[in-house]
Amino acid sequence: MAQGLDYAKLPSLPPVTATAASKHMAAKIWVPVSLSVTVVAIVGLLLLFTRHRRRMYVELMEDWEAEFGPHRFAYKDLHKATRGFHDDMVLGVGGFGKVYKGVMSGSGIDVAIKKVCHDSKQGMRELIAEIVSLGRLRHRNVVQSLGYCQRKGELLLVYDYMTNDSLDRYLYGKGKPALNWIQRIHIIKGVAFGLLYLYEDWEQVVIYRDIKASNVLT
Repeated sequence: MAQGLDYAKLPSLPPVTATAASKHMAAKIWVPVSLSVTVVAIVGLLLLFTRHRRRMYVELMEDWEAEFGPHRFAYKDLHKATRGFHDDMVLGVGGFGKVYKGVMSGSGIDVAIKKVCHDSKQGMRELIAEIVSLGRLRHRNVVQSLGYCQRKGELLLVYDYMTNDSLDRYLYGKGKPALNWIQRIHIIKGVAFGLLYLYEDWEQVVIYRDIKASNVLT
């Protein structure tokens, strides 16, 4: 039968030195301090990230734009639709800026978004009023204007997306089938019908002064 343990015969424990005690105490203090610093750093980074995203999506809203509200798009939605206005989404580059393809989140509708630089506030109200007015155009040969978004020094115009390329790609581009005369006459008639609608058939006269092959969508 095993005998009981005699604690008096056990060897004494080594004494705790001041250095060991201080290290133990330092460890107790350092661990919570380091955790606190880490938490503060993470919170700070999150705040900076949130502030950066807010600045990235900031828009310019004028008081007079209330009447155009239904025609205004949120910049955040357009930014997401174009994957941050990525170069892969560029459809073309014109005198007023780049045109991007966008896919609206939720609806999945394809749109064309034109970024127009506009450094002056002068005439912006008249320009947006004209854009919204053009949004009421309804003709099979006129691209539908869907709305706009305004930022500081920048105006974004949203249009229906046309699945085929512009006429100049078929006339001068490589890898496109040549247009026969029947197709060419059909395109010319479409342009003429669209201009007739703008000049005579709509409620207001719209003068279009930039007729060229790159602006004719097939």
